[in-house]
Amino acid sequence: MDLRPITEDELPAFVRVDFTGFGLDPTEDNDEGETLELDRALGAFDGDELVGTTAAYSFELTLPGLTYVPAAGVTWVAVLPTHRRRGVLRAMMARQLDDIPEPVAVLGASEAPIYGRFGYGLASVGHMVHVDPRRSEFREPVADDGRVVLLDPETAAKALPDVFDRSRKVTPGDHQRSQAWWDHWFKDKEHWREGATSRFYVVHETSAGEADGFAAYRIKAGWDDHGVPSGELRVESLVTVTAAARAALWRYLLDVDLIATVKAQWVAPDDPLRLLLVDPRAARVTGVVDDLWVRLLDVPTALSARRYDADGRLVLEVVDSLRPQTGGRFVLDGGECTRTDAAPDLSLDVADLGSLYLGGVGAGVLHRAGRIEEHRPGAVALADQMFRSDPLPFNQTEF
Repeated sequence: MDLRPITEDELPAFVRVDFTGFGLDPTEDNDEGETLELDRALGAFDGDELVGTTAAYSFELTLPGLTYVPAAGVTWVAVLPTHRRRGVLRAMMARQLDDIPEPVAVLGASEAPIYGRFGYGLASVGHMVHVDPRRSEFREPVADDGRVVLLDPETAAKALPDVFDRSRKVTPGDHQRSQAWWDHWFKDKEHWREGATSRFYVVHETSAGEADGFAAYRIKAGWDDHGVPSGELRVESLVTVTAAARAALWRYLLDVDLIATVKAQWVAPDDPLRLLLVDPRAARVTGVVDDLWVRLLDVPTALSARRYDADGRLVLEVVDSLRPQTGGRFVLDGGECTRTDAAPDLSLDVADLGSLYLGGVGAGVLHRAGRIEEHRPGAVALADQMFRSDPLPFNQTEF
């Protein structure tokens, strides 16, 4: 196989191969590739035929403690059905890891078993939530002196990106959206709607008129045989900077008329909605989906970039069978990480360090799963305290 970045002329073929690999209609979104960074889009060629794809976005990843690290957002990974089980995926992933200059790589996995063998560890999840609005009374009235405003798409396109950027900077596990991403998203194509309306956009404004949250949603209207409204409101995006904005926007979404079910397709696992309700059972978690998988490529830089919830000193022995040069022994002390020859307190695979990195998976549960070996009593408990994150990591953008 010849592995190389694609050219602009090869972009349509790149999109077709990726869509074919995912079982999607390659004619529906032939402009999907406009979000790609061409110099980071890698193709696998069998002679002149493009048979495999992978790409990366240049991200700034928010970390616990609200610091930031450059990260590669790995995406568009696919191999044609004619070339399965021939080493194409492994060759592409290994080459891509060699090419990535950032200390961290992240991805969303189409199939969970694939990426652990390349050193990625499950680091965050998202929830799908269904709410019965007829049982959605809040325990306390929303304390809000601001307002919620409906926006047309053109106005939303100007207002929402700034709100999102402020939100992602206070959300561990999140990253920025490029202008190309926004341009594509606001096209709101009909086949994305699945029988519902085009998007409605609402923004929450403070009493001073500053936007600090927004929601994007669709409605699929309906009435039963007795004329009772049975509409469905589908929340595509709920992005906030403050807790007050989140409560106000939830209240707005739950109070829309003629709706029998509010379906939020992607919310943080520690979203406060259920605790806001008189009846927490009115909000049901209908799905828990793994989201960010994290791969460390420069352990000292990555671990030194984030902040820790407790003081302590840990010596970590990191095993990286795919890239032995990444592994080794590292001392984490006072928030700084360096290589060391000291005896290890904990031993773990680089994928499990990726799981631990954002604070969404604890050292204790990894230890109980047999994925961390403790050499010094108390080291697992200390790692749990140091690496925890509040809020939990959450990635608000599919990529």
